Amino acid sequence: MQKIKHALLAAVITCGCSITVHAQEDTIVEATILGAEEIEADKSYNEGIKQFQNNDFQGAVNSFTKAIELKDGFTKAYLNRGSAYMELEKYSEAISDFNVALNDSEGSEAYYLRAKSFEALGSRDKAKGDYTSAMKANPEDDRPYYYRGLIKFNEGDYEGAIDDFTEAINRNKRHAYAYNDRGSAKRMLERYDDAIKDYLKALQIDNQLAFVHNNVGSAYRKKGRFDEAAKAYSKAVEVDPKYYIAYNNRGSAYYDAGEYDRALADFDRAIELNKNYVFAYNNRASAKFKLEDYKGCIEDCTKAISLDPEYAYAYQNRGNAKELLRDDAGACSDWKKAAELGAEGAKSYAGNCK
Repeated sequence: MQKIKHALLAAVITCGCSITVHAQEDTIVEATILGAEEIEADKSYNEGIKQFQNNDFQGAVNSFTKAIELKDGFTKAYLNRGSAYMELEKYSEAISDFNVALNDSEGSEAYYLRAKSFEALGSRDKAKGDYTSAMKANPEDDRPYYYRGLIKFNEGDYEGAIDDFTEAINRNKRHAYAYNDRGSAKRMLERYDDAIKDYLKALQIDNQLAFVHNNVGSAYRKKGRFDEAAKAYSKAVEVDPKYYIAYNNRGSAYYDAGEYDRALADFDRAIELNKNYVFAYNNRASAKFKLEDYKGCIEDCTKAISLDPEYAYAYQNRGNAKELLRDDAGACSDWKKAAELGAEGAKSYAGNCK
């Protein structure tokens, strides 16, 4: 997920005008001091706004802190200092500031930002609770629905995620990310046609989202529509030429279609872009196996295993290649390891070993 700078409340405009107070002398002195402090507090607050907008988040924290010290109950300064703490990834400090802001005024923005902070700390239940409170405080805001939907998606509650993404879309018809993520939730439920519709809607809104092209390609691939999948993946790498995942996925679509040379070229490209991309090594090994390059298959499987020693299918594939090179002992050793790691296909192979 992209890191998005949090919105700030507007700057305070202070005229600095002189005001004459007709009262006893001690009252005049007190009123003058308070007025000067409030003016200075507003200046510090405005300076914090500028610093935040210029990505000087520590400077913003310092300025908002000064404003808070000079002006009691400066809720906006607490809220914006919390936002600056978030940018500095000081989420506990941010939560403390949002707590103060919520004590002074139950604003939807404070609930929303506190939810983001709880989420960053891994407190999903607290985050969901605050997103729900933000919805009640401002029912028209699409953001709490969207981000609560993301939590539900990551928890495997795909139906709940779909409901929240739908509510986000109802409030923002051009929310391309919500369409994409709703499509992904539907894909997880194997509702591939519905997923494709959502992905295509997201692309109608923004055709330059490479990951959405990649996702629609994966939905087509699940339906066995390999040509359409390859075209979608091609669009993804056209938008983002360094999108190694899409090269790997297009290679998988070619592999599924029996076009092993084209698959091999895409796996090569994925590895060129990310030399530690373990899946591409295993996939390239599979393509080499189909092309009867068994030594090359073993080399790629070995590389995949070096990157992820728990990668069951790399052991299984390497065992298959070793068998064809008449290394029965090596094959059995790899199949047994693959079976131990949970590769179902390897269990039958290992069962034939002595």
